[in-house]
Amino acid sequence: MIEKKCLGIIGGLGPMASAQFMTLLTAMTDADCDNAHPEAILYSRPGTPDRTAFILGESSDSPLPSMIYAGKALEEIGAQVLAIPCMTAYGFYDDLKAAFHAELIHPIERTAAMLSQNGIRAAGIMATDGSLQAGIFRKALEEKGIKAIIPDAKRQSMVMRIIYEQVKAGKPANLKTFSAVRNHLMQQGAEVTLLGCTELSVVKQMQRIGDGYLDVMEVLAASALKACGYKVRKERMPAL
Repeated sequence: MIEKKCLGIIGGLGPMASAQFMTLLTAMTDADCDNAHPEAILYSRPGTPDRTAFILGESSDSPLPSMIYAGKALEEIGAQVLAIPCMTAYGFYDDLKAAFHAELIHPIERTAAMLSQNGIRAAGIMATDGSLQAGIFRKALEEKGIKAIIPDAKRQSMVMRIIYEQVKAGKPANLKTFSAVRNHLMQQGAEVTLLGCTELSVVKQMQRIGDGYLDVMEVLAASALKACGYKVRKERMPAL
């Protein structure tokens, strides 16, 4: 019998993304009753300093202590697996992993493995400036022989407006802008576009963005369920 483990979620980065992650976990679990769902503990810390601002050197306030504090608190109350619904946070992965006893899921590496298994040779990336600067997507993709395609400066500024001025501000995303970035990446050779920021995942869950995307937060949810000993509904498995 597979051991069932408790999932700890370092959340609030941002709050809507954490709420959507909990919704994804519930919807993706192959369960036929309440008791068949995983035990999950969300610690929402929206006061955690902005990850992108720190990575870009625009702030000296590191988010690392806050994330470590949350992870250790989750471990103390029983979490055996940890997930962070914030892709930019994985720019601090090595330090976070070293601080915890619990397994810390790395969704970007899982995404790269999935792309490789499906024969993808080039993937576009929609993510924060911080994630791009830290190189977390590029590194994971290139280790699997996949070309990482990023937006030019004009389109990247569009992505950041969607994340910070729209989703984080509680507003709907401009889908015309969303599609313009995706089309730009496809013109550069991207076979699929990664939604590499959890605010972009929120857009996918709440608005109709069309095909051609892989949601990295869905990969995180599926990976967390499997790590905790639960099955993912076949129809809800992340797909290209």
